Amino acid sequence: MKEWKRYLLIAGILTLVSELYWNAFVPGFRISTAVILLPILLMTIGKKLSTIWTCTITACVVLVFRTIWASSGLTEVSNMMLLLLPNAVFYISYGIVFTLLIPNKHTYSYRKLIRAIFTSDFLSNIIELCIFESNQMDALSFKTLGFLTLVALFRSLLAVLFLIAESQYRALLKREEHENRYRRLFLMTTALKNEIYFMKKNSEEIESVMGNAYRIYERLSLMENIPDDMKQMSLAIARDVHEIKKDYIRIIQGIEQEITEEYDEKQMNFQDLLSILEKTTHHLLEEKKARISLEFHCTDNFMTEEHYELMAVLKNIVNNAIEAIEGAQKTGTIRITEHLNNGVYEFKIEDNGPGISPRHLPNIFKMGYSTKFDYKTGNIYRGVGLYGVKATVEEKFGGTIDVESTQGKGTTFTIRIPSESLEEV
Repeated sequence: MKEWKRYLLIAGILTLVSELYWNAFVPGFRISTAVILLPILLMTIGKKLSTIWTCTITACVVLVFRTIWASSGLTEVSNMMLLLLPNAVFYISYGIVFTLLIPNKHTYSYRKLIRAIFTSDFLSNIIELCIFESNQMDALSFKTLGFLTLVALFRSLLAVLFLIAESQYRALLKREEHENRYRRLFLMTTALKNEIYFMKKNSEEIESVMGNAYRIYERLSLMENIPDDMKQMSLAIARDVHEIKKDYIRIIQGIEQEITEEYDEKQMNFQDLLSILEKTTHHLLEEKKARISLEFHCTDNFMTEEHYELMAVLKNIVNNAIEAIEGAQKTGTIRITEHLNNGVYEFKIEDNGPGISPRHLPNIFKMGYSTKFDYKTGNIYRGVGLYGVKATVEEKFGGTIDVESTQGKGTTFTIRIPSESLEEV
């Protein structure tokens, strides 16, 4: 928003709120609720604006508004300008005093702020009352000063309490934004590390292909009746595969470097990991508008450095359960439980979805096997999810994964991992 619009917005708000008032001491001297709002607006909407200019423009708008209102006949006021000018002087005085006490609105303490608000309020009221009672020497009695002190103190406390609440609310929003960013980065890193795991496995296969191609070249070189162009072609294949492997390794290293620079959480406790999975899954269910309830239970918490891999395993199975329930009865329950039993962590992921047919059950952990179909693109999913889960559990953690499923009742995945493979001592 442009500066002049902010000036007018603040002035307009204060002008309207200033009509909530009561008269004190003399006709025209107002105790207004707008003075509670004035420092709040100065420290929020008007934080980057000049305090003196804000208060001066507000004084002008208030004066014009009240003059039009009084001259319209709705309010009977004698010596209209004489009564209205002191009200405008109040805002100008407030801006000058506030600027002297808070010259930089970006650096202040609440103790200094409440002192500035109280002083600005009290002195501006004194100046306004002196203008009203300029012909009376005894206008400022001890009773009047005491009353103005209480009014200024009350309005100052309300304003500061609101500013503290507003500050805490903004801090809460920032913290929530930070947590959301943290969660997104963690999940992105989890997905990338999962892909890197398979890329490294593929690089080993590429190494094997390169070795075989070179061995073919060596054998062909020993044969007399083989054309030279065929020998050179086998050598070229070996070289090309070697270059592909080098590019593959560069990609892996580049991704790993970016992950490390952006997000490098060394370890995490399982309870936090489960909390991230729960919040993320709830967001996914909200997007899908799926009526699926989640139950997550952590009996034995532990610290682990293998949180990426563990998250990838659990997230994959939970997402599969969601897709199964969503494609069948639309409603259901997914439950994750964890406990330590004789030095082995046991994770159970249960759902009451449609279950897996006996025909598909033996193949779900095979590479490339998938029953999922994208109706928009016509593509079958690549089928590395549960294969990757099994590979991670068995090869990375040295654990086991079992599945039990009954059609029409649901599916239960049971993962058992030795504690020494997960725990961070």
